[in-house]
Amino acid sequence: MSRSLKHLFKPLMGVLLAGLLGHAQASDEGVTIRIGSPDQGAGSQPFIQGVVGLAHIRQQLEQEFAASGVKVQWHFFKGAGPAVNEALANQQLDFAWLGDLAAIIGRSSGLQTRLLLGARGANMYLAVAPQAGIAQLTDLKGKRVAVYRGTADQLSFARALESQGLKERDLQIISLDWAAARAALASGQIDATWSGMGVLGLESKGIQFPVSTKQLSRQSTTQAGLIGTQAFIDQHPDLTQRLINVLVKNAVWLSDAQNLPAYSALMGERSSTPAALFERELKGDDLKFRNSPRLDPFLKSTLQDSVDQARALGLIRRTFQVAEWFEPRFVDTALQQQKLTGFWPAFDAAGNAL
Repeated sequence: MSRSLKHLFKPLMGVLLAGLLGHAQASDEGVTIRIGSPDQGAGSQPFIQGVVGLAHIRQQLEQEFAASGVKVQWHFFKGAGPAVNEALANQQLDFAWLGDLAAIIGRSSGLQTRLLLGARGANMYLAVAPQAGIAQLTDLKGKRVAVYRGTADQLSFARALESQGLKERDLQIISLDWAAARAALASGQIDATWSGMGVLGLESKGIQFPVSTKQLSRQSTTQAGLIGTQAFIDQHPDLTQRLINVLVKNAVWLSDAQNLPAYSALMGERSSTPAALFERELKGDDLKFRNSPRLDPFLKSTLQDSVDQARALGLIRRTFQVAEWFEPRFVDTALQQQKLTGFWPAFDAAGNAL
């Protein structure tokens, strides 16, 4: 190439690159990030827990993206996981905060999602009517027990039953959502329910809690995570990274026991559930285990078991490999950027720190 052509070529390349970079930067402007989740609240305000709940209450994502001209929309569903999956199927959401079973059902049915960030270790409680005579899991045989089918609760309950040699068919299972199950138990229409921490509020009405996952293995707890659509991730990897960065910062805050009272108070105010119940749920738990965002061997093993279990229970038609579903690069990048690579250990299949 002659010197004259080189002098002409360089400015042209500069203009072309500037144009391409300008287009790339402008491509995010006007984007709306649509986030969905089951509504866990008992009051009039929408509510979810954990790192995503904090981001919603504190409007952290809105603040993160405001200068970029990117909007954030929140969608809360009373229909729990099935309703969220329907919205994903209709291309109405870009991200969803879901329990393991709902996310697995969506992926198995063909939804092109990726698991971006993990959540783990939420405890489940066996709440029983005092007159039912239930002191342990084996006493549930033949009893009327409410479980919210199609949610992570169902898989956790199946694991708990299996640990005692029982199956769902040994009980009279009734599918009720969380609020309906609490009402049915308090009124004596059922003998027991397997539910999350919200059910602890029935203690004042004489309901007893003979068993919880605090006494069982960590695999019996419920797992969750943030999933994103492949289409959004491919089109907006920079926005995806920034979103994950915010959630990882929240995970750091939640991993510090000094912040537990403030978190419990915030959750109690938002959810209309007493703050004391949030403290009771988390008391004695390893907060670094509970709040680790890493897609580690524990999540891989537990979620793969959930996939296989869902197939055995007839909840999905086909299995898949969880390792192919995982997309850890965004969390890994956030850990590197925030100098947190050693903050959370990886946990093995049994939930022990490696």
